[in-house]
Amino acid sequence: MDKTFARGVIRMTATSAPPSPAVRISGLSKIYKTGFWFLPKVSRALKSLDLEIAPRQAFGLLGLNGAGKTTAIKIMLGLLKPDTGTVEILGGHIGQRSIRNRIGYLPELPYFSRQHTGRELLAYFGALHGLSGKALSSRVDEVLELVRMTKSANEKLAGYSKGMQQRIGIGQALIGKPEFLICDEPMSGLDPVGYKEMRDIFIDLKRTGTTLFLNTHILDEVERICDRVGVLHEGVLKDIQNVTDIMDSDLPVDYWIDVKSGEASKLSGLPFREAVARHEGIHVQGAALSETLALISSKGARVCGIRPLSSQIEAYFLKTIGLDRIISHAAVPSPGGAS
Repeated sequence: MDKTFARGVIRMTATSAPPSPAVRISGLSKIYKTGFWFLPKVSRALKSLDLEIAPRQAFGLLGLNGAGKTTAIKIMLGLLKPDTGTVEILGGHIGQRSIRNRIGYLPELPYFSRQHTGRELLAYFGALHGLSGKALSSRVDEVLELVRMTKSANEKLAGYSKGMQQRIGIGQALIGKPEFLICDEPMSGLDPVGYKEMRDIFIDLKRTGTTLFLNTHILDEVERICDRVGVLHEGVLKDIQNVTDIMDSDLPVDYWIDVKSGEASKLSGLPFREAVARHEGIHVQGAALSETLALISSKGARVCGIRPLSSQIEAYFLKTIGLDRIISHAAVPSPGGAS
């Protein structure tokens, strides 16, 4: 083989190789034992979890309460030891200080000294990362601006709202410029304004190349922020998908068809006539949307609007954990039944 050609093949192979994952979890299991020592109750929080997260990716882990999401995070952070399996983060182990310095963490319920101001809190955590002097002051100002807390920087945490506490919590997680940020239920308890502010922060972090791991049960958050999503159910990782693939799928969603109550008189003979008279509309599954609209139109009634009541992310989640049929059959009738 020509040497020049061979060198070209080697170079192409090297440049085309995929980057190493930011996180690689292999065969992770965790068992909790509670109760009396002679009659313990065994709970398997995680069962052979395998997961890889690419650099600069936003990954969302979905699951019901008790699915094992927080256990997975605590093991990733070195706060719990797994019974089996390994965790590799940023090419190393969480036990290495050099790796810990590259990771940020926002717990579900962050708690800080309420007697300190936001600026003092960030300065404290910045000092723990080895910053001092002008470098520390500059970094604190930068983070305060990033998390929209500049105006409240000199107020004590005792006067902070829930949303402000979450934002300053994100700030302490970011003060060391982490390459990998782990957030456990970051939107929990926020009002609509706080929710939007936190979402915008995560989107900004994505733009700057931070790898994100979000443990959440707020599905709208996943759709707007995450690149990939995994579903953890009863300790088992059921599935992983790209969010764009889910959004482009034909998974059924629910809709509300707005029909003024005055139009109900035109719907004689249709089983949902009374529902329209009482609620000025009807709740239908996506698969029945066209059929329902055709029935309403055939009677000469006017539809005022159509609103989605669920999302494809929600449909995907419910289908993955096996609750889609149970919930849809219980809550949403076909066009042949009233809603």
